[in-house]
Amino acid sequence: MSVLVSIERELLGLGYSADALHRAYSFADVLDSAAQTRTVALAAFTQTPESFRSAAFGVIEGGSDSAAAVMANRALGAPIFFSIDSTDVGVWAVGAQAPRLLERVPVDQLSDLFSRYHESWTPQALHRAKSLDLPRGPIQVDFIDLGLLPAIEQEVQHKLHRTMAEVLDLLLPSDAEQERQKDAFRLTFRLLAAKILIDREHPAAADWVHDDASAVLSGIQGYYGLGLLGSEVAAVTADGIVAAWARLRSSITLRNISSDSLAFVYENTLVTADTRKLFGTHSTPRPLAEYVLSQIDLSRCDPETVRIAEPFAGAGIFLVAALRELRDLLPPDWPADRRHQFLVDRLVGAELDAFACEVATLSLILADYPNANGWHIRSTDLFKVGALSTFLEGATLILCNPPFEDFTVEERQDYPEASAVSPSKAMVALHAAIDARPEALGFVLPRGVLQQAKYRKLRSRLSAAYARVELVSLPDRIFEKATYPCALLIASDRRPLANATMPVRLISKTVADAGRAQFLVDGVVTSRRETIRPASEGDLWIGELDAIWSYLADAPILGDHFEIFRGLQWRSQRAGVHDEPGSKRVRGLYKPADSLMPFHLMRPVWLSTDPGLNLYPGPLTRAWDKPKVLINNQRSSRGPWRLVASADDSGLWASQQFSGIWPIGSYDTRALAAILNGPLANAFVTEHSSDHDFTNIMLASMPLPRKLDMVALGAAVREYEALLDEKRHAVLVGNDYDSRLDRLLVWIDALVLDGYDLPPRLERQLFSYFEGRERPVQHDFSGWLPADLKGYVPLYEWLTRDHASNHGAWVLDVFKPVPDDENDALARFLT
Repeated sequence: MSVLVSIERELLGLGYSADALHRAYSFADVLDSAAQTRTVALAAFTQTPESFRSAAFGVIEGGSDSAAAVMANRALGAPIFFSIDSTDVGVWAVGAQAPRLLERVPVDQLSDLFSRYHESWTPQALHRAKSLDLPRGPIQVDFIDLGLLPAIEQEVQHKLHRTMAEVLDLLLPSDAEQERQKDAFRLTFRLLAAKILIDREHPAAADWVHDDASAVLSGIQGYYGLGLLGSEVAAVTADGIVAAWARLRSSITLRNISSDSLAFVYENTLVTADTRKLFGTHSTPRPLAEYVLSQIDLSRCDPETVRIAEPFAGAGIFLVAALRELRDLLPPDWPADRRHQFLVDRLVGAELDAFACEVATLSLILADYPNANGWHIRSTDLFKVGALSTFLEGATLILCNPPFEDFTVEERQDYPEASAVSPSKAMVALHAAIDARPEALGFVLPRGVLQQAKYRKLRSRLSAAYARVELVSLPDRIFEKATYPCALLIASDRRPLANATMPVRLISKTVADAGRAQFLVDGVVTSRRETIRPASEGDLWIGELDAIWSYLADAPILGDHFEIFRGLQWRSQRAGVHDEPGSKRVRGLYKPADSLMPFHLMRPVWLSTDPGLNLYPGPLTRAWDKPKVLINNQRSSRGPWRLVASADDSGLWASQQFSGIWPIGSYDTRALAAILNGPLANAFVTEHSSDHDFTNIMLASMPLPRKLDMVALGAAVREYEALLDEKRHAVLVGNDYDSRLDRLLVWIDALVLDGYDLPPRLERQLFSYFEGRERPVQHDFSGWLPADLKGYVPLYEWLTRDHASNHGAWVLDVFKPVPDDENDALARFLT
């Protein structure tokens, strides 16, 4: 018996199906710049369709340098390789870097090798180890390198994107009308699907004449029942189709591609900016879909009654993720046609864009390869009367990434019933999902749903309907092409109607901007909080600093002592901003990024006060000549340092990108600037603003210090401003300026925080919130307290008293170690 046959027999014994084992398996080496086709003697996959995501084992034969051969074939995606030599078999762990030899075993001891690794090498164990959305469980597979899959996927997406862009260029000119573009995209996807079947050596493609584009199109349409192409082909020249098919055929083999790459092509190559805007398209990243499903846990669902619906399905990413997870839960002895029919009966999607429906269908087809079509993806306008409720009827799980846009004026006329529920399309979708009463739901939503007052009623409905609600605040740029601030909502454990007032278990998670890449790789969040609250409150979000805001609940607020107004807004920015003085022009500030730093205003320009150019009359009536504080009204960074403030006594005006804050009484504007530039105010706006903007309502609710030495604080700010000015005009600027400014800023923060009178533990929690974040000031900032400080000491107290005893190992000076004989006696007593 050959060694290859022995390995096949052992893999079958582990539970690998015969159709998941492939002799002489060819694939594209996407990790190589030339992307040449490589072949391994044997490839084993945890499930079909085979791809780098499901690859489990690769086998290579012969050769003097096994390490180099394994390295050359790592784009297969298998975490384990066997190298067959003349007398033994090498076992290799394969990752993003160089492969690692685990051991060598004689050929006659292969059975012992597989017995030792039986628990770790089964299809289920390896699939769970490779799948980022599934828990690892008790089996620890330390040879899995999770860096390999992202590396392969990135290269597959890059090469496929480049190829498909070239194919599109051959099919239509860049200035083609939108409908013709979509026709060409539909044609392109049929060609892509045909190449996949050909490269995967599917029997349906065996009789096609592979170099005849028309025959290939006819074959793919017939196999999948995609409908005949008529005018679509007529819109493109025959030569263009032939050239496009030739280019696609000559590209990398798609045998090892995953279904996620289709969605990537859809989002990055085949959807124009106009189409994205028109349909609110923002394709769900696969890790988001997998994360949502991992938190819902389909294993808890009744397989006989489960029905999963994805409205506004786009490319069907949620459905594909659900298909994978459901399929993993099916009995392994079910034949392929039974599994296929089970999944087809339980997954349904709807989407307005017919092309997106086709993409979703193709994604499901590929994920369930080699089965044929049958998927229920409807091209439906879900905002029409009754359409959404009808589609969701009977669903036990609703997964959705709805359009985030509000209804336009024209759409409000077209959809009066839907837009009456909410001006937000996403909120209409969520209301309908709650009405459908599924067992669980998972939504991607605008981040405003976490805290904004306008969504309070909807949050109350959620907590009344479900006993467990998880919210995840996501960073910007979580989508490949869309930049909406968004969040995840995962609700489960549906309540009986009679128990709608019982407490709700709340879980709040944050993915910081710095943790975005890690979350997309392995689903790890930056922070997690959990609590139980009454269901009727509508306050579902648990902030990282909720203990601080609770402590300050009875503190005075900004709106009690100040008026807050936005600056000038023009019909045309070009007409409103000028470099030179003129009629109806005033000195003012245009962009915060150009003119606002903490405690410093700069680069004023001339702003138009012409009523004919201004959209709103209110800003023209403000007391711009009076003392005030100017702040940015959109965040200045993605981190927690988002708010910048400076007092102004010179009568500057400002554009709508600023807010002006005027004292109602005798509050010192420089003291207010100190508060707003400090850590507590910045933490407040970070925790309480769910999108880019700072609303006046949110700013007005900001807590102010209960007591404040206004004279000392104002003097410190003026000294800081004077030193900043001196530094800017100095011929030679040495480190002395930075150290003095640093000490002054810390002292200003100390005076402000002393006014809040936070318990030391909460003040330290506030400082930790900014740990590792660069403060946006014009000098070095060393932080507030020494890194080796052991005790909890308020900053003001630390700066005004001697606390040398808090440094170092002071505990051993206070608490002496127990003598050895007493320690031994105590140990004997306790045991």
